[in-house]
Amino acid sequence: MNTEIHISSLQNPTVKLLLELQQKSRSRNKYKKFVVEGINEIRLCIHGGFKIDSLFYSEHYTSETELISDLGIKENSFPFVKVSNAVFEKIAYRKDVKNAIALVAFSEKSTSDIVLKPNMLLLVAEGIEKPGNLGAILRSADAMGADAVILCDPRCDIYNPNVIRGSVGSVFAIPVISCKNITALEFLQNHQFQIFTTFMESAKNAWNVNFVNRSAILVGTESTGLTDFWKKPGHQNVNIPMFGKVDSLNVSVAVSLLLYEARKQMETNEK
Repeated sequence: MNTEIHISSLQNPTVKLLLELQQKSRSRNKYKKFVVEGINEIRLCIHGGFKIDSLFYSEHYTSETELISDLGIKENSFPFVKVSNAVFEKIAYRKDVKNAIALVAFSEKSTSDIVLKPNMLLLVAEGIEKPGNLGAILRSADAMGADAVILCDPRCDIYNPNVIRGSVGSVFAIPVISCKNITALEFLQNHQFQIFTTFMESAKNAWNVNFVNRSAILVGTESTGLTDFWKKPGHQNVNIPMFGKVDSLNVSVAVSLLLYEARKQMETNEK
């Protein structure tokens, strides 16, 4: 078995570090580490190629043997740390987590990590600031089969515990890249992506737009939308037809509808 360490003190430096990483983006960036809670999320994290520094559990809830089985890993894959029930309750950001908490190293990706293919779908989200919204966007992107998500000038980091929780681990299931607007634009142009923006004015109905081949759908913040940086010749502006009395959607819902339409067209074209 892996377990060599037992932590019972709430004042233990590792306990303090875990709490700090959960609470402060600055600390996550400083140590290049973050915290993941729950079997499903940790499993997706492992399958996504992230390096687990150590895994914390309480025998009050589970055992090392059960965790190895549930995660589908080999013994000695990484250190297991047994903690007291009081410590586990302290370090659990989500109070419904009753199995495991992992300390994980950053995996910093760039646009060069995106695997290119002839028919692919990217989501580009600019300036997203609310962790819950970003989590929901990533969950939708994964569900709708996006090949990658590019976050341009994000105002919250992808390793925020509320992003991980809101995405239900989808943040680990697909490539997520953070970069500047200009880096994203150059990547899309260099690799011949159709660029679909979501400005309100002069937009085409998304049902009547051809998303087949390489397509990138761009969304901005709920309050202001995309910045004028993305108003470029050759970009196609699309919208979602509305039938009710309110003419706006939550950004994660809009993402779901646009990605669904694009993925449906791609799947139909391949048959």
